[in-house]
Amino acid sequence: MKKTMLLMLFFILVFGCFALLPAAAEESDLYTINTQILRIFPHKYGYYVIYRRAGLKTGEVFIPHEWFDRRDSRAVLNLVEGNVNPYLTFVLRNGEFDHVRVCAMKNTRHGTWGTIPETAIPQERFQVETLNPKF
Repeated sequence: MKKTMLLMLFFILVFGCFALLPAAAEESDLYTINTQILRIFPHKYGYYVIYRRAGLKTGEVFIPHEWFDRRDSRAVLNLVEGNVNPYLTFVLRNGEFDHVRVCAMKNTRHGTWGTIPETAIPQERFQVETLNPKF
């Protein structure tokens, strides 16, 4: 009984010392910014998304359909049900755009989904290599 107590005390002291050592805290090169989606418009060439910026301003991004392909993976679309406010997550790597996550309601009759004529937005707006979101 005495030996087990001493052994347990020894392990607690040894592993407790490791916990006191400073951990090497490396800063991540990824930075995420979440913004609320105000409207999302499906289009023939991609998604046109209007989002909330600071100071009650709005921003817009044009996300091509090709980005949602697993091989490209610059965009991810998550369709959710329930009590979730739709949002965009911009992921920046070393201060530059890396990818975007779109979290939208599964029900397309939700107020954030909209319709827009195909001729309202030219195809050139969706021919982008990167996003330059404004915050």
